[in-house]
Parts: sequence; C-alpha cells; structure tokens
Amino acid sequence: MKTILKFISSRTFQFTVIPLLVLIWFVVTDPSKGSDTMLRVQLLTQALMVTGLAYLIAKALLGRASSEDLYEQSLMGNTAAGIAYVGVCLLRAMVLGGLLSFFAQVQR
Repeated sequence: MKTILKFISSRTFQFTVIPLLVLIWFVVTDPSKGSDTMLRVQLLTQALMVTGLAYLIAKALLGRASSEDLYEQSLMGNTAAGIAYVGVCLLRAMVLGGLLSFFAQVQR
C-alpha cells in the first residue's frame, strides 16, 4: 500500500500518467472527432512554452542565485537573504507576467 501511495504522489505519476489519462479521456469523449482535443493540446503547449521561457529568462537574469538557498538562509534568520528571496520571487513573477501579456497581444 505504501508503494502505491508513493507512486501516486510521485512527479512521474502527476506529470505523465495523469495528463496522459486526461488526454485519452478528451479523445474518447470528444464530440467533434478530435478538433476540440487538438485545441486543448495547442493551448497547453503554449502555456508550457511561456512558463518554460519565463523560467529560462529568470535563470539567465539571476545567474547563480538560488531561490531555494535564499529561502533556507532566510529561515535561519538572515534578513538580507529574505529580502533577496522576495526580489527573486518578484523577478520571476514579473518575467512571467510580461511574457503572458506579450503572448496575449500576439494572439489578437
């Protein structure tokens, strides 16, 4: 039972098995013979592209700065690391927001 629960909570299950099951469900129940499913796949691909691109841009801007390290240091009482962590979070949010607004303008 523990191995089943461990597999269900794994990233492999959550990011591959569940999306494949949902895609199969969409294909089976699609009344338009696949066109609605293709639209959903295209929208998902666009979302993945935007978030992946935002991640790469943020990593390029941050260099070696790691939000995980900054978060751990801020928990230990390092105020400067806490401020830097908030800055990293804001940078990532602004990059993602900028890309989303850019691609929203392109879609018009």
